Amino acid sequence: MAKKETAEEKLLKIIEATKQAKAGASAVNAAKVQKPLLGVSFQQINGALIAAVVAGLIFFVYQINSGFSLLGQDVSMPDAAAAAKDAPGILVPQMKNITYYLDKIASRNIFQPYEKKAADQSASSADIGLQTKMSKYKLVGVAWLDVPESATAMLEDTGKHETHFLKEGDKIEDVKVKTIFTDRVVFSCANEEITIKL
Repeated sequence: MAKKETAEEKLLKIIEATKQAKAGASAVNAAKVQKPLLGVSFQQINGALIAAVVAGLIFFVYQINSGFSLLGQDVSMPDAAAAAKDAPGILVPQMKNITYYLDKIASRNIFQPYEKKAADQSASSADIGLQTKMSKYKLVGVAWLDVPESATAMLEDTGKHETHFLKEGDKIEDVKVKTIFTDRVVFSCANEEITIKL
């Protein structure tokens, strides 16, 4: 007579069968995961990435060391005249001695009103007529907003102590404002032109 299985034995067989089924399914999944991508496995890709990171770190350390070695070296600038002789086609700016720049700064006291020197007031014989018309005017300022078209010249009549605000194209005593710059204004009358500086 055949031995009848107990409930415990049946339960034990079911548990062992499910364990075997899970183990088989995990082996199939593992085989799917380990399937190479375009003929390259994930282990090879990881190895290549690690090698790239190591190479990058080596390059970074090399660059830092070469930078530190350059820090200790003296910097020497070639003479501008020698550089101009070496490269005749290239224009090299010439630096002047520091005393030249200090003299320029000392020649103009920024806390005193600017007075024109005799060299600034010299004019050619052709400008004498316009020069006499404009001799009583003094340019006291130039103002502008965002665009150059908004530039306004502030011209003071030294005899009457009046200030005129003129734009390009405006006239004062038949003298037309031709061009307004940041530091000067060009006036014209007939065929003559004169420039008044701040």
